[in-house]
Parts: sequence; structure tokens; C-alpha cells
Amino acid sequence: MRIRPSLITFDFGDTLVTSDPPYLTRIWMALQELGVKRALSEVEKAYHFADWRTSEELFRQKDFAPKKYQQLLGETLLKELGVKSGTGQLLRELARWLTGMRPERVMVPGAEKLLRELKRRGYRMGIISNNDGRTCEKCRAVGIEEYFSFILDSTLEQMVKPDPEFFKKALAISGARPEDSLHVGDLWGSDILGASSAGFWAAWLWNGYLRPGRKSRVFRIERPDQVLNFLA
Repeated sequence: MRIRPSLITFDFGDTLVTSDPPYLTRIWMALQELGVKRALSEVEKAYHFADWRTSEELFRQKDFAPKKYQQLLGETLLKELGVKSGTGQLLRELARWLTGMRPERVMVPGAEKLLRELKRRGYRMGIISNNDGRTCEKCRAVGIEEYFSFILDSTLEQMVKPDPEFFKKALAISGARPEDSLHVGDLWGSDILGASSAGFWAAWLWNGYLRPGRKSRVFRIERPDQVLNFLA
């Protein structure tokens, strides 16, 4: 099936832009320093499962407060890694460790090709990011800010994916209908469940760890530029 959306939105981190070292590698490095000795692949898998389970829990509670999402995500991550005690202090130290890093930003392979082609075809694009208030600055650093009609940052908007209202804000800005909109992201919970709940089509940048059941109006990709295979 091919679609012709009037709006395409993107997650930012690890969908369009990654870092050196990548975010999940930095979490792994921090946990190693803090005494939680796990393989990198274990941390990556645990994070993706934690995001999924956290998102499902927020939908059950119908409470998408950003602080609640962040706290529950951290607690669930440590639970996935088998950490049973001292989690509050560990999460505070982890946050401090991550805040102190300023890694170099680099494009995800295939992302720049995708943005150039979408611009050439005349698609309207935006970003919906769970981020620290600096998404515009980070886009500017890698030269992609010009591609987007709007950039929504969770810290600035005081909203967080998977809240469907965060996605609906993009619709309000653009004037697009949900059934004519596509969201591209790498996290099954925050990105795909969130976008689907708002009525979007979704392209899931598969991480290799999760294998959820099939979901309507969702297709799987392994590189950002594979989105082009599904566009009319």
C-alpha cells in the first residue's frame, strides 16, 4: 500500500539525528560507571521495552504528565535490568551523568536523503520530539532546521509522547487531518502507539528488539529513507 500524506512528522533522536556516542550507549556508559554492569545490547533492549510498557501504562491511567512519563520510564528501565533497590538515587545520578555530556550530533544514515527527497516532492514536515528544550538548536547544528514547518519539543510544550494531544497539536498547527498524516519514529510506545492513538499513519524504524503484533496503518522500516517505498 502507498499513501499520500499531507503532513509527515518525525521523532528527532535516533530517527533523524543520533549522537556520538548514541543516547542508549551513553545510558549504558553511565550505568557502568554507577555500578550496573550490563551488556550494551541488554540496556538497548531494556530501554525499548521500558518505553513500550511505560506508554501502555500511561494509556491505562489516562495520565500523560511529562514528569510521570520520565519517572515511570526510568523505574521501568531499571526493573527490566533487574535493579531492585536504590532506584531513586540511581535515577538521579543517571540524570546528572547524562546532563553533563555534550555529544556530537550526526545524521542517522538515510535521514538526510529522505528529507531532501520529501522537500523536492513538496511534502510539509514537522518534528514532534521528547527532548530537553533544544531540539531547534540541535536541528540547526546538523543543518536540517530549514526542512520543517514546525518543531515541537516536549520540554517547551509541556507535553510528552505518547500523549495523543501532543500529536494533535501538530495537526492544529498544520491544518492536516490525522488520516492524512504520517509519523516516523523509532520507539514503539512513545512514537507508534502515540501517533496511532491520534489517528496518524506511522512508520516504525525497527530496533531489532521488539516484536509487537501487527497494527493497522503502521509499517516497519529499517532505514529512514525506506519511508519513500510507502509514498504514492
